[in-house]
Amino acid sequence: MRILNITFSIDPSVEDEFVFYVKGTLLPLLSQKGSLLRIRSDANTHPTYGLQIECDTEKAFQDFKDAPLASIYQAMHTKFPNKWVSFDTELERIAP
Repeated sequence: MRILNITFSIDPSVEDEFVFYVKGTLLPLLSQKGSLLRIRSDANTHPTYGLQIECDTEKAFQDFKDAPLASIYQAMHTKFPNKWVSFDTELERIAP
């Protein structure tokens, strides 16, 4: 299984709206299984969240990165301009 993890650092002024938007709008639109996680760390200066998208196959993972991922970023830019930064990482599940 491959997992795309997008870590978002959010401006505190839009945190509640961000969570509501991801849970109510973005996650239901995903064709893959998605989860929103709060990331807690002493190093974080802003609210930080992980959006994880799980793909059963390498092809599904690449297909997601080729199209829906750009749509997620565009939707975030439209909804929350200049209120977040992000980076993504690729995870591979090795054991259960």
